[in-house]
Amino acid sequence: MELSWVEREIAKPFAFVVVEGEPGSGKTELLRRVARSAAAQERTVIELRCVRVPDPTPLAPLLDALGAAADRWTGMAGRLSPLAGVLHPLLPELGAVLPEPIGSDRHLVHRALRELLTLPERTVLIVDDADEADEETQDFLRLLAARPSERLAVVTASALRLQQRILRDVWWPPRSGVTARCTLKPLRIADVVAKTGSRELAERVHHRTGGVAAAVTAVLEAISGLDAQAAVKLSEKVVPAAWAAELAARFAVLERGAAAVVAAAVILGRPAGGMALAAVAGSDGAGIVDDLLQAMAAGFLRDLGNDRYTVRSPLVADAVRAAVPGPRRSQLHSGAARLLACSDEPEPRRVAYHHREAGELDEWARYVSESVDQAAAEGRPDEAVRLLEAALGDSALSRARRENFAVRLSRETAYGLIGESTLRLLRTAAHDWPMSKAARGEIRINLGRVLINQVGQVDAGRSEIELAIADLDGRRALLARGLITLALPHIGPVPVEENLRWLDQAEQASKGTRDVELIAAVTANRVSGRMQVADPGVWQDVGALPASPRSAEVRRQVSRTYINLADAAAWNGYYPVARTYLATARRLVHDEEQPYLEALAAGTDLRLDVAMGIWPEVEAEVLGLVGRVGQDSSLAAEPLLALAWYQLGNGRRKEASRNFDTAFALAAGNVPQRASAFAGRVAILLAAKELPAAARLAESGLESVRRKNNWVWAAELLPPAVRVLVDRGETDAAERLVAEYQEGIAGRDAPLAHAAALFCRGLLARARPADAVELFSQAALSYQTLPRPHAAAGASELAGECYAELGDHRKLLGALTSAETIYRSLKSVADAQRCRRILARHDPTTPSRGRRGYGQALSPRELEVARLAAQNLSNREIAERLFLSARTVEVHISRALNKLDLPSRAVLGEHLSRL
Repeated sequence: MELSWVEREIAKPFAFVVVEGEPGSGKTELLRRVARSAAAQERTVIELRCVRVPDPTPLAPLLDALGAAADRWTGMAGRLSPLAGVLHPLLPELGAVLPEPIGSDRHLVHRALRELLTLPERTVLIVDDADEADEETQDFLRLLAARPSERLAVVTASALRLQQRILRDVWWPPRSGVTARCTLKPLRIADVVAKTGSRELAERVHHRTGGVAAAVTAVLEAISGLDAQAAVKLSEKVVPAAWAAELAARFAVLERGAAAVVAAAVILGRPAGGMALAAVAGSDGAGIVDDLLQAMAAGFLRDLGNDRYTVRSPLVADAVRAAVPGPRRSQLHSGAARLLACSDEPEPRRVAYHHREAGELDEWARYVSESVDQAAAEGRPDEAVRLLEAALGDSALSRARRENFAVRLSRETAYGLIGESTLRLLRTAAHDWPMSKAARGEIRINLGRVLINQVGQVDAGRSEIELAIADLDGRRALLARGLITLALPHIGPVPVEENLRWLDQAEQASKGTRDVELIAAVTANRVSGRMQVADPGVWQDVGALPASPRSAEVRRQVSRTYINLADAAAWNGYYPVARTYLATARRLVHDEEQPYLEALAAGTDLRLDVAMGIWPEVEAEVLGLVGRVGQDSSLAAEPLLALAWYQLGNGRRKEASRNFDTAFALAAGNVPQRASAFAGRVAILLAAKELPAAARLAESGLESVRRKNNWVWAAELLPPAVRVLVDRGETDAAERLVAEYQEGIAGRDAPLAHAAALFCRGLLARARPADAVELFSQAALSYQTLPRPHAAAGASELAGECYAELGDHRKLLGALTSAETIYRSLKSVADAQRCRRILARHDPTTPSRGRRGYGQALSPRELEVARLAAQNLSNREIAERLFLSARTVEVHISRALNKLDLPSRAVLGEHLSRL
């Protein structure tokens, strides 16, 4: 487009065209194409390129170009005036053409050169880098602009006028006589797309080069021939050798002050004002304006406005960084560190980086520590871990600092998502590095905690904590932290009683401490442990937890407590209560980034969604959470468990089986999660009529619960286990199992466990339909009250079968219709079809397909909202607890009142208590 525009301009009778642009913008290439086009039209083309030199020869570029083109004036001697004789000493190549020599002066030389250029029918004079020309050459060009000729077209290229330094009293280009001006702008992303054919690659290349045409071309040539993925990856870091050499050469000829400012901007790595750059460069800033103008004219800096300047592009930054000698880089990094440290809002991480690059190790370590403190205080534990790992990987770190940072890293594992690299580093520190016993003991305590809580390696974690005991003699508070990790009942295969003994020891070790976080942690595990064993007296302890602790550390501990309580309440069957606890936990740390706690809460949330029949987004949310925590993390066990139950409910047994197996493997050391995985795997084998395999698997799962001695965690496993025994004709074994289970849950406040007991007793009474139907109906009501709709539908279905055997046609239809409606609402297609087939046998008028929905039964969400409304909570309060809009809550309450035929929400509590 620019070529055709220049061609049109130089075709006009009088033409003096100025092309402007930053270095690398394509000016030189455009002028070459103009020259080729003009030559093709049989015009006389004179090309010259100007270079700034310390002591220039006047008119040298022009005289060199004319001498090289001397043959163009062959045969024209008779047309030259005597004036041209002044050129003899300047153009000896034209001696045969020029008239007799005459005396010369500056003015006569200019006139003679103009005559020479206008002698051919049409001459195109092309001058590259005209702004770099010596003063005499520029004066001559101004003469051509002021005295145009129909026989002469002039095309010049120069830096943008606003980026030229004021070195003389004159500007380039001429103030008058210019007939047209063209400014070459950086390429747009769309322009780069046209070259690459890939939007992604074009965006990377454009960012790397700033859209400078020559840089774009160099990068594309460097990555040519690579596949798309490799090209994208390399484009972000490639430094083409030829372009780097061009930049280095341009950098080398900058004046000292300008070069220093460019290097300072590169090392600082962020936009800054002129005086700030001067400070980094070690200058007093006296010549900063000229330095900045030269740096911009040479294409190294960009003006962002408001006294903010930045490096032209990442590619320029890399090339200049490589061109700055090492000692000078160190000086600049030191200057950058001092500048940033004195800013109004210093960033310790950046200050630490510059001190390290400057070789100032003590200051580096101090600011690393400050940056870790800042990340931790702002609730960014993952950032704190990254900073510490990077510092510990630096061989220049002193032994004392390494010990300090290793201990600090172990502490930061409490709330972040810890990867394998961190675990390896902590193991190496604990086992191999020379350090004090106290430091080693603390690292082992914290390593043990993360192995148990996040990795699921309970035995390895316990081993680290036990090894730490000998190192922590006299440090009772720290020892208590390790002991409480072993205290939660769900941890490990040991009996609950042993976990509680660890808790007693932790409480003893923490006596007399003033560490409020430790006190909160011990309290947290005591109340969480009681909830996990479904102790009826736990509710009073929960009510005594602090509502809004001042200390950030205590808030995190209390938040963790509520997440543990939510997890335990969910296993016990208190689903709405668990939701409330999760909301409280999130409120306590709502302004912090706590990835570990959030992952725990999100996993429990998903398990509640599946249990309560809130299924629409389960699959996507599970995959998102697993992606965040890592597919090999023990934190992925719970979401995968939820996904597996969801898939099983949808009849996708193969996928469910795979996810149950994965969750089981990841949940090593977590007994309730493993019991749930056992339950799902047994249910799949039972559905496939693989009774021997199902029996073996069920016994393995039951034995793990039996060893743990907390039967409330068998609430999901017992129903399929009993069904397997009954289907195999092992009725006596089934009765013994149910008796053992009932004894284990006696006195426990666990509605889910008691609903399961009713269901299993119904299975045992199956030969007595009148007894069985009563038990199944009670089980269905108990499950629906939780609410656990899929289990409620299963109990209703079995109740319907009993009604069929009893010949109670009306109740049969009611039970099976209720079951089929729930199955259909959950999209449990196979289960719904099974119910419809039974209904069709007993009621030929049953349509083949029914209306989707719960009919007159409350949906799980309607029941959940109605329960909270019955507690006199406002719509807004309910919305905040359930993360709904107030309008949605209003709709749920309205539907619940209509279905229950109630006049107002005031009587909801009385009605729900009778359900």
